[in-house]
Amino acid sequence: MLKTLHWYIARELGRVFFLTTSVLTTILAFGGTFRPLTKQGLSLVQLLQVLLDLIPAMLAYSIPLAALFAAVIVYWRLATDNELTGARASGVSYAFLVTPALVLGLVVGGIDLLFVGYVVPAFLQKTSQVVVQTDLASMLLHDVGQHQPFQFGNMVVYADNAYPIPSPANAPAPTGVKQTVIQLRGLAATPLVKDNPSAIVLARAANVIIDRLKDRNQMRVGVQLKDGVAYAPRSFRQIRGTVRYLPPDGKPYVIGSLLVNRPKFLGFRRLAQLRRDPFRYDPIAALRRKFNRDLRMENIAEWYIHRFQAGVPMTFRRPGGAVEIRSPAARLSVNKRLIFLGKVRRPVRVVVIRRGRATMLYKAPRAELLPSLAAGAKGPDSKTPDASLRLTGGALRELNPRLNHRFHAGPPVVFLSSLQITPAAVHHPPAPARGDESPEMAGLLKSIHGRVDRLRRQIDSEMQSRQSFAFSCVVLVILGAALGIILRDRNPLAVFVVGFVPAMVLVLLINTGREMITRTSGSDLPGLTLIWAGNGLILALNLLLYSRLLRR
Repeated sequence: MLKTLHWYIARELGRVFFLTTSVLTTILAFGGTFRPLTKQGLSLVQLLQVLLDLIPAMLAYSIPLAALFAAVIVYWRLATDNELTGARASGVSYAFLVTPALVLGLVVGGIDLLFVGYVVPAFLQKTSQVVVQTDLASMLLHDVGQHQPFQFGNMVVYADNAYPIPSPANAPAPTGVKQTVIQLRGLAATPLVKDNPSAIVLARAANVIIDRLKDRNQMRVGVQLKDGVAYAPRSFRQIRGTVRYLPPDGKPYVIGSLLVNRPKFLGFRRLAQLRRDPFRYDPIAALRRKFNRDLRMENIAEWYIHRFQAGVPMTFRRPGGAVEIRSPAARLSVNKRLIFLGKVRRPVRVVVIRRGRATMLYKAPRAELLPSLAAGAKGPDSKTPDASLRLTGGALRELNPRLNHRFHAGPPVVFLSSLQITPAAVHHPPAPARGDESPEMAGLLKSIHGRVDRLRRQIDSEMQSRQSFAFSCVVLVILGAALGIILRDRNPLAVFVVGFVPAMVLVLLINTGREMITRTSGSDLPGLTLIWAGNGLILALNLLLYSRLLRR
């Protein structure tokens, strides 16, 4: 008889649990599709795909509440129908009667831990791919058609109109790459640096080339401009001559999953990998590449400064030609950058050579050798880093020998990119001793250490909060069973609300503790205490309620 009673209660719990889970998951999944549908103009097929991907993700957040609701309803009904009274009269203890609820809580907790640790991150990544990567071209067309700005990477783009065009026949897409070309008319683009506009680029037309790399789960986006000009964002003073590409160095933006670099949306396995080796985390790896690149550029600058001779041309190769520099003086800056300095009657002369002919001549008071924006992209051990030459000064002059023979005032700043460093100058020097770094290198080291510590805190907070959330399934189901028995004279929905309040307090404490660990630099103990405090409070409440039941 006792086994039959157990199966009877378990069957009722399972029936209510699965019904409630289905309803809550469907509601949450439909709610998750509202923003993609209204803001990003997804088609019906894409919307259904997002919905199917969101269902497993939302399941992890619906099953704790569904288990609580099932426990409240089933035990409230058993108590109201006097079935529990009959069982107690037969000598069955409350501990025996609540055992099916405990089993349900353990099963649901294990499933929830599996979901929040592995299933939810995987399906959220898939949702991100559908919303952002799979149909980036359609989103661009939709936003421009709605006269809204469109952002990719650190670039915000406005346009009068947009329409797709075929890929150029003379430049086919590489194997394994799906290419889409969108032509924009009346382009205005704003590159962002730390969320602030660094320039305003205007162009009559532009081709946005979107390459989807399926094997790497990435998108490459480049913009070819027609009659592009860059202006200062505040004064609208021209800051550069003709701009042909965005980014200006011609390297495309690489866009991965929006969630791939957020520990909140990573699985347990990936979090454990990053905990062991934080340099596998893309933002930290990018900082290390920048550190190695700048360290190498310091070494290169020292190599060139030792070989510099006043008035003797120094040549840098570049694709399709070279750049020749003549300068009366040179020195190293505070950050160990190579700077060419002109004198009153002897400015720095820069000659741009293409196919053996001089195509542009510059006279500038100052020229600085900088690491290219794309330098180090081939890896920290690349033997062919690129550099850029920045010409500045109020007396900057330019001459196109093919058009005229008189220098005239040029833009305030000129960038010459893709300069190739002499191979003999390239080797990876050891990291400087602590205290001997340049200010820039010291800042990079500080940023790397800070990001590593922040990543460790984020990983620890995620691991602990997910485990606490999964364990809450057990204590909430036990709480629901006790409330259903004790408050059998109340409306069942009112009883559920009574149990729902501690559940919301638990979620609030978990989120607060997680944020405390992530944002503070002190001990992790206060945050960990808050993460588990909600379960502790509900467990204490369970002890109080069941001690009251056992005294009956």
